[in-house]
Amino acid sequence: MDKKQEIIEAAFELFCEKGYHLSLSEIANVVGIKTPSLYSHFNNKDEILELMIHEEIYRYYRFLEEKIIEIEPMNIKEAMRGLFKFFMAYFSEYKRLRFWRTIPLIPNEQLRNSSSRLIKEKDSQYKQQLQAYFMKGIYSGEIKPDVTESTLHLYLCMIQGVLDAMLLYPNEYQDNIFADEVFEAYWHGISAMKANK
Repeated sequence: MDKKQEIIEAAFELFCEKGYHLSLSEIANVVGIKTPSLYSHFNNKDEILELMIHEEIYRYYRFLEEKIIEIEPMNIKEAMRGLFKFFMAYFSEYKRLRFWRTIPLIPNEQLRNSSSRLIKEKDSQYKQQLQAYFMKGIYSGEIKPDVTESTLHLYLCMIQGVLDAMLLYPNEYQDNIFADEVFEAYWHGISAMKANK
């Protein structure tokens, strides 16, 4: 691993723990170099953080895209459950969950906005794919025909709610039982299949 990547990975670990307020000296200490040596690789802390944050965003959406391809042949319930479980698994690592929850709290407006724009751009792509799943479920008779776009929003809010519970109460909600029960309650509400009610 080259020194630049070591710096980015050190910044990731520290950002998960301390948020934006990590210092260059802390990064240098983790990497095992003197603080001025960081400037031979980066101009400032914000450049390190922007590259590190964007690297994690691209990593996450790459894995999400792979999961979406994997669930394509499944029936709608299994596809939605598979995607739901993907989110739970990806964010089961506590520091990663803290990382993503820290992005909206970055005090540097330019860095916060550039990260938020990238997330919004990537989110819009996968939301379109989710909408297509919902329509497929309606056409196949798996999902109630009166389901609206708000049902998709509820699915996304459900994911965020479970992740928040995992963040706030890591020892209570790290198992899959809670997440499975939440998903089944959601599916019960939108399913057109009597066997699933």
